[in-house]
Amino acid sequence: MSAVSEILGRLSGIALLRDRLAETSRHVDRSLARLLDHGKRLVHLEATQARLPPGASAAARPRLQKKPDA
Repeated sequence: MSAVSEILGRLSGIALLRDRLAETSRHVDRSLARLLDHGKRLVHLEATQARLPPGASAAARPRLQKKPDA
């Protein structure tokens, strides 16, 4: 195998690895966004629950609207 072919093969492997890392990064970013959204919803629910009087009926508890998938 010539030196040029070897170098091109290595560069091709590096490009594939870079693409896979970029895809993984996008997945991690989406997961982080979902996790932060869930955290915000939990904080909202906890704050709402803290404002309700003890023994309040289930009907008095607010429901969160489901977000449409982006």
